[in-house]
Amino acid sequence: MVDEDGNYGGGVIAPGINLSMEALHMAAAMLPRVAIGRPGRVIGTSTVECMKSGVFWGYVGLIEGLIQRIKTEYGKPMKVIITGGLAPLFEGATAMFDHVDGELTMRGLMLVHKLNART
Repeated sequence: MVDEDGNYGGGVIAPGINLSMEALHMAAAMLPRVAIGRPGRVIGTSTVECMKSGVFWGYVGLIEGLIQRIKTEYGKPMKVIITGGLAPLFEGATAMFDHVDGELTMRGLMLVHKLNART
């Protein structure tokens, strides 16, 4: 969370979607390795569809729950920006996001590098 003055106020760390998909495959001998994707339906009719749906929609629920709790705890209006390489995968899956930017982190790192290169 970044406050109105631009200060980092804290956040959360949760296991990533890739880690969860890999854990399903590794921990259950009969479950295949499955690529992450947005399923067309919530209710799967095959093992692969069920895995994709469970992980994808499970993460949407995790994201929605965390955002709601953060907003409640912070107690002030805030904008929600989803970032990172998988951000576009979740675009449109929930109304909780004000903006989706899959390249924000990289642009920030480039800006830090540029500012440090001047000194």
